Amino acid sequence: MRDVADLIKKAREMKDAGCSTGEIADELNISRETALWLVTHGIKEREKIPKDIYIDWSAVGSNPDTLEFLSLALTELIRETVDENDLPTPEVIAGIAISGIPIATVIAREMNASLAVIRSRKHQWEPDKKNKNNTGFLLSNFSDVKGKNVVIVDDIATTGTTIKEAIDLLEGLGATPIAAVVLIDKKGIRTIRDMPVKALISISIVEQLGK
Repeated sequence: MRDVADLIKKAREMKDAGCSTGEIADELNISRETALWLVTHGIKEREKIPKDIYIDWSAVGSNPDTLEFLSLALTELIRETVDENDLPTPEVIAGIAISGIPIATVIAREMNASLAVIRSRKHQWEPDKKNKNNTGFLLSNFSDVKGKNVVIVDDIATTGTTIKEAIDLLEGLGATPIAAVVLIDKKGIRTIRDMPVKALISISIVEQLGK
């Protein structure tokens, strides 16, 4: 998609199909606020478009070999992060659904670790609904995390909220989150609660550097 009109069309098609605003944000790799704008505003209101960065990595996601190569690169990034910060050996790789799952699967295999899957609360997010539980849940068909050192894996970090929710969930289940890795970081996140967050690619807006 190369125009805001295309994004608006896609977002509204997803909304009509029954997707939540949170699911739309996740699918289009945009913030929840941007997703809300897309489904509630018209193309003539361009001057009010939220400041956000749209990421399309479908060329990677649609090619198993390319996806594996990037996942292997993230594996090396985890190893470097563990060494640099003197962290314990990861025992579980927790992929955040949906796009983080295939990446986490490759990483878990390469690191001889178990695989866990987190269903984030962002998928149920709507601006007019208050969720009492903001931490999501762990899918029961995958690894348990209690007493384990866990690395969180996602495709894109937009605001860091999803990673924070994942940390809360894992700690609540008795796990120890030690790091998080993503393919692309749109926010310039380095740490969350003193836990290192690493990305293969970090995007920064020049006017915001140093702020």
